Amino acid sequence: MSLGLRWASVGIALLFVLFLLLFEVLPGLLLARVFWSEGQLSLASWAEATRPLFQRALRNSIELAFYSALQGAVLGTLTAWALWSSANPLVKRFTTGLSAVAANFAGPPLAFAFIVLLGGNGFLNLILKGLGLPTVDIYGKEGLYWVYLYFQWPLMTVLMLPAFGAIQREWLEAARSLGSNQWGFWWRVGIPVLLPSILGSYILLFANAFGAYATVYALTQGQRNLLPLQIGFQVGGDIGYNPVLASTLALMMALVLAVSLVLYRLSRRWAARMEQV
Repeated sequence: MSLGLRWASVGIALLFVLFLLLFEVLPGLLLARVFWSEGQLSLASWAEATRPLFQRALRNSIELAFYSALQGAVLGTLTAWALWSSANPLVKRFTTGLSAVAANFAGPPLAFAFIVLLGGNGFLNLILKGLGLPTVDIYGKEGLYWVYLYFQWPLMTVLMLPAFGAIQREWLEAARSLGSNQWGFWWRVGIPVLLPSILGSYILLFANAFGAYATVYALTQGQRNLLPLQIGFQVGGDIGYNPVLASTLALMMALVLAVSLVLYRLSRRWAARMEQV
């Protein structure tokens, strides 16, 4: 490599590092104002962040993330198992590719798609009304689970496919030769091997739903009391503008995500040990 190309590569790498530091480190430094008020240490913003309104927002966000991740984890694991069991390579490639696309389809486009199909005058809801069947309310609490399931389910499928690849089909044949049926194999061998990957993927789904903002805001116009929306209100509103409170709420969210990250790392270590057994 010539000297000019070498310096160019170094410059691009430094620019990339600077870009990451700008959006990763600088916001963290700005969180210092959470503990500083009027020239001295203060916990006033923390006292405000513990108001019932924000406590409910935190609880609602954790509940939404917990249950949406749970339903996505169950359905995604079953889908990955079905793809692993399928002998049709075309079905595997098509479903895997579709899952990868759907896992990244979120934000306002996803909200618009659900409004068109299942909104008050959505296409599918009009059909259900015409048939005299109950319609789907995507703007309520239960409706959000359907919206989140759209990207949680395929994401879990994509995450679990490599984990199922660690299951050797020879293990199943050996279990059968020893008198065990298929359910016995999965209960005693398959599930214990997959469990660390399932838990790790579930934690990723939880963090993915806990920090989601654009989808729920575009769908409900901010009418749900969730922590990401409350943070947005504190920095984007003309009346309730309070960046210090927003930083405090963001730090609360970061603490929850940090715990999720630690649990995820522990699950990956567990999965690595299981693969070596």
